[in-house]
Amino acid sequence: MNENEYRPLGTISGGAVGVQPTPDGQDVLIQHSDTGQSLACLLGFGKADVVRRSEAYYWRVVHDKQVDDLLVELIDLLISIRYAHPTMVQLELALSDNEGMILEPNEP
Repeated sequence: MNENEYRPLGTISGGAVGVQPTPDGQDVLIQHSDTGQSLACLLGFGKADVVRRSEAYYWRVVHDKQVDDLLVELIDLLISIRYAHPTMVQLELALSDNEGMILEPNEP
């Protein structure tokens, strides 16, 4: 992958998030927005540079070991928060009529 090649990964609150390779690893690029700034400050421990890419500005966070450890902690925590919710369905199963099980009463 070329050092200047940006790889989009997704969005958060409508702002693009992606990575860009560097000689030492990669940078995380988070498009400017209120939510993007909050994420960049969290991941960058309060330090994130501003870079311009195409027609938009992005927060740049160097993806180092400290950031990677934080990502792992956040993923684990967010999964736990999600699963702990008492009324959210964790897995939805949708079966068509012919895929469902037919239970017949026990015959003596």
